[in-house]
Amino acid sequence: MRVLILSDLHGNVWALRAIVSAVGKVDAVLFAGDAVNYGPSPRGVLSWLKRVGAVAVRGNHDHAAAFGTDPKAAPRKAHLARALLAWTRSALRPEDLAYLRSLPLYLVWAADGTRFALVHGSLQDPLYDYRLDPETGEEALLEAAESLRAEVVVFGHTHLPFVRVIGGKLFVNPGSAGQPLDGDQRASFALYEGGRVRLHRVAYPMEELFRALEGLPLRPEEMGELLELYRKAR
Repeated sequence: MRVLILSDLHGNVWALRAIVSAVGKVDAVLFAGDAVNYGPSPRGVLSWLKRVGAVAVRGNHDHAAAFGTDPKAAPRKAHLARALLAWTRSALRPEDLAYLRSLPLYLVWAADGTRFALVHGSLQDPLYDYRLDPETGEEALLEAAESLRAEVVVFGHTHLPFVRVIGGKLFVNPGSAGQPLDGDQRASFALYEGGRVRLHRVAYPMEELFRALEGLPLRPEEMGELLELYRKAR
């Protein structure tokens, strides 16, 4: 079984296309949330997730777009997230918003005898918990998944990729496909195959993304910040 694991696409269909081209055929797609906001193509991302039948959970930006709430983004990005939320909601069709509202906060999916648990933040705080990053201790990771009966536990939200094996469980954050924040501009994703998970990176045409970003309703200083966020991946 070959499973593509993604998170945090944030309306970046250019990164998504590069990943799909690099990966080729897979048996399933698992998506750990945040399909929309920041990026200029939220409908493109949602159309693809629906078309491939992705097994998906709701992220904080998905929740904000679906219900008109504050996404409570990380402090250094919060003003950009709020500035773009109204545009993101207006760019989505009613059926897109209904799809986002339908996504669960967490789920367990099984295939070929392996159970995969998905949650955007943590089971204790599915939408807004930023604690689970590559430096998180073993105890905190086990606590975050203690009631999830699964062999593989998938998180998103931090945009920081990692794979760890603790207490017989495989913990995976595929990083951000659409807005990496670990210093590497390339789209980040993971592949599960043969009982193992590997992290991968792939370059995508960032200049095409930048041209589309420039059509978003941001003040010049905000646009500069957003472009710098993608350039530095920090």
